[in-house]
Amino acid sequence: MDGFVAQLLTLLGFQLPELLACVAGLAMLWMWTPAAPGRALAIGGMAAILGAALLRLVMSVTQVWMIHHAEGGYSMSGGFALFSAVGMLLGVLSSAGLVMLAWGACKAMLGAAVRA
Repeated sequence: MDGFVAQLLTLLGFQLPELLACVAGLAMLWMWTPAAPGRALAIGGMAAILGAALLRLVMSVTQVWMIHHAEGGYSMSGGFALFSAVGMLLGVLSSAGLVMLAWGACKAMLGAAVRA
């Protein structure tokens, strides 16, 4: 059981910087930015990146749990193929969130340039 807890803490340590950055970015966009063109896109993009990071953490914890609780004759190759496919989809979600964030920033900057 100690190896399981150590692996969980290691997984959290790897994901923590991204999770903290996403939470901080979302908080800044939510609280410190005025209503402007592109704000909703940027918030949605940051939320998508945060959601993908959280789901990646859940998926990693599930994989570690499966490994530690696997029976001797049980083959996990099918489960790991599914985790790989879900991991790719989470990468797409995170990338789409980054594009939304950049698109929102561009709209905000264009709006600011028009007002200036």
